[in-house]
Amino acid sequence: IHRHGDRTPITPMADVEFWEQTLPVPSLLTKMAEGTTVITEDDEEQGHAAAGIGPFGKLTQLGILQMVKVGSRIRDDLHLSLSTNPSESNNDNRSNDIHTTDEHGHLHINRGRLFTATDLLHLSKIKVKSTNFPRTIQSVQALLLGLFPDGYDGIIEIDARHTDIMIPDPQPRLSIEQVELERKLSQRDHLRKRERELESLATRVAKQLHHLVDHENAHTANFGIGEESEKREMLLSFSQLSEVMTCLNVRNMLPESISMEDYETITSHSAWKWFENLRDETLAKLAMKSFMNFIMQNIHDHANAGTEIDDGGIRMTKEEDPVLHIFSCHDSSLIGLMCVFKLEQPAEWPEYGSFIKVELFEAENMDEVENTVADDDDGDDDGESEPDVSNQKEYFVRFSLNGTTLRSSWGLGEDGYTTPTDMICLRHLTEAVGRGHGQDV
Repeated sequence: IHRHGDRTPITPMADVEFWEQTLPVPSLLTKMAEGTTVITEDDEEQGHAAAGIGPFGKLTQLGILQMVKVGSRIRDDLHLSLSTNPSESNNDNRSNDIHTTDEHGHLHINRGRLFTATDLLHLSKIKVKSTNFPRTIQSVQALLLGLFPDGYDGIIEIDARHTDIMIPDPQPRLSIEQVELERKLSQRDHLRKRERELESLATRVAKQLHHLVDHENAHTANFGIGEESEKREMLLSFSQLSEVMTCLNVRNMLPESISMEDYETITSHSAWKWFENLRDETLAKLAMKSFMNFIMQNIHDHANAGTEIDDGGIRMTKEEDPVLHIFSCHDSSLIGLMCVFKLEQPAEWPEYGSFIKVELFEAENMDEVENTVADDDDGDDDGESEPDVSNQKEYFVRFSLNGTTLRSSWGLGEDGYTTPTDMICLRHLTEAVGRGHGQDV
């Protein structure tokens, strides 16, 4: 699940011509779109304020380069290199397998890679969803260029029909309950106290940015959890200040009167505010449960692939679903997922091109298989045997942000899960989320 690449400010700026020059030429966008088709609802128009107007809120040339690199990195992470030294292979009667042992002593087949020389990455094995914003659709098209550097035969569908459940702040919200809860959370004493403490800084910075911003249209960019319902006299909201300063800082265009301390204070406050609101379990559930269920369903579909299922009394074999699901979305989406999955909070805000990787591991306990015996220790045959676990499998899920593992605290203190671990048992995660959300996942 990745954030889009570098973009122009969503808040309209005064120098329209400059920001237009940062955009890719139309011919490049046309070339990038080759081999993809975008599926949208026929009557859907993206009216979200964060979509931007004119050249604002759009993917830049720099953003395209970033996303091609993200695609290349994902390919390297998922595909076993053909240049791997065969002498490093640890053969345990699985011919041609290349294994590696992690710091916890787990033996990973094919070095934990999803694809190999005999099971190649192919477009038939991936599924792509995106929010219906030009910058996210173009970002995943650029990512696919890095993922398939030699091109591919066929068409990849980009499903852009699920925007409202892939962001925590759809406009309008999907329930009155979320609207009311956001309003209530934004009025908490500690949050209001912190914003009062920063108000003079925010006012000063807004004035120092005044000549760069199109204030006549700046009100069109009002968005964010806890931002839309607030009435303030500030020239720009904290979210607007943060995103404008970020776009300027990338290009070394921050006014000299704004120090890096000013920049970091405001941008870190914006990040803190998003996390502070979405860490509320009820809000996280209201805002992100549907996206979470998307991901959990994909996990369960693959864990159950190839097994017999009961379909109306008829025994049938479930066909294997794509093994790589790509979601192109926003920083708010990543933050929302980190909160609803109860993941550790990263040290930094997810920058452009950041991605959460959710991995499903199928585990076989080889020690138990090797130690299975038919008789008990005294050598007497009592007619009973130890259970044959050779066909028993357990599934585990690992979350990471840009390669750094984030541990989940779902079900902490339950069923022996006393300390968050790098991998969480799928069965435990499913049951804990089901209890927390009051439903099966």
